[in-house]
Formats: sequence, structure tokens, C-alpha cells
Amino acid sequence: MKKLKIYIIIGIVFLFPVAKTIAQDVENLYQTRTSFSMAYKPLKKLSLILTPEFRLDEQFSLDKYLIETEAEYKPIKLISLSAAYRFIGNPRDNKDTEYFHRYDLSVKAKKQFGRFEPELRIRYSNYADDDATNEDYLRYKASLEYDIPNFKINPYIGAEAFQQLSDGDLYKMRYSAGFDYKLFKKNYLGLSYKLDLYLKEYKNRHIFCVGYKIKF
Repeated sequence: MKKLKIYIIIGIVFLFPVAKTIAQDVENLYQTRTSFSMAYKPLKKLSLILTPEFRLDEQFSLDKYLIETEAEYKPIKLISLSAAYRFIGNPRDNKDTEYFHRYDLSVKAKKQFGRFEPELRIRYSNYADDDATNEDYLRYKASLEYDIPNFKINPYIGAEAFQQLSDGDLYKMRYSAGFDYKLFKKNYLGLSYKLDLYLKEYKNRHIFCVGYKIKF
């Protein structure tokens, strides 16, 4: 009976986004994101990452553009600490472009078990990847990556909750799935799909991502 309850809870977690997505009164938005990420490791425990990104709307017109810098430090084997800054431009028709600034502080735990690599992350952020607000958020993410034997593709899945610090309520959930394909030494192509479920609005956002990654 206890195992049955666990299976029911897991089923609700994964079926809820599907049920909400197909509901007729929910607005579905679509976005495409393309990025180019460069990671440099000047020290054994320190990584510096630079990522420019473009976001396109349903008509493939430019919705936003941004550039992010991040420093990640690994004090011990399982734990990573990071700080990031993101500059965001929001072009608007017949209006001046809006500019936003996002700051992130994160702590991440990751450990490999055979070919599985689960990861847990907690992040503080002043922005939730939507139209800018003055809200602060805590973001809780769990993900799982699998290393397929003798194959260049590593698939992963993830779920993330965005909690507003002003009232403690959950703002949205994000579900993701994708993979990284190793083109050649230290060069990777990433493809992923993300589904944002807004818990205070009848709205979903479907996000398709294409990214190129280089590690120096």
C-alpha cells in the first residue's frame, strides 16, 4: 500500500503538466532560444562561463537578447557554488528597448552513480525568465542525466519550482528534457524542450532550445 501511494504521487507530478497543457482554456505561448556558451577553467576548482543568447517568439521575431557571465567554484567534490549576472534587452515595437539585470546565487550538489548523474540545485534570483518584475525568487531544481554506453548523446530530464519570496507562493513549474551531443573534443551541441506552467495564470510557455558549447 505504501508503494502504491508513492506511485500515485509520482503519477500526479508527471501527469499534472500534461493535463494542464491540453486544457482548452489555457493560453499556450511558444519561444525558441539559441545560445553559444564558452566555458574556461583557469583554476582546477574554478570555471568561468560566458553565454550570449537570442530568444524568438512564435513568429520567429526577436523577443529578447541577453548575455550572461557566471563564475562557478567547487570547494569540495560534490558541491558547487556559483554567482551569475545577466544583461537582458527587450525590444518593443514603437517603444524604446527595455533593459533588465538579473543576479543569481546558486548552490549545487551532484554525484555520479554508475551511468546516472542526479543533481540538486537551489538558486536565488531577482528575475524569473519572464517580463521583468521586482520579485525575488528561490528556485529548486532536480535533474537526472544518463551516460549512454558508447554513444555521443547524454540525455537528461529535470523539474524546477519557482517560489516568490514576497509571499512564499509558487510562481511556476518548469519541466525540461534534452540532450548534449559531443561533436568533437570539448565541443557540444545541445537540444532541449522546456515547459513552463504558470500556477497563478492560465498560461503555459513551450520553449525549444538549441545551444552550442565549447570548453577550454
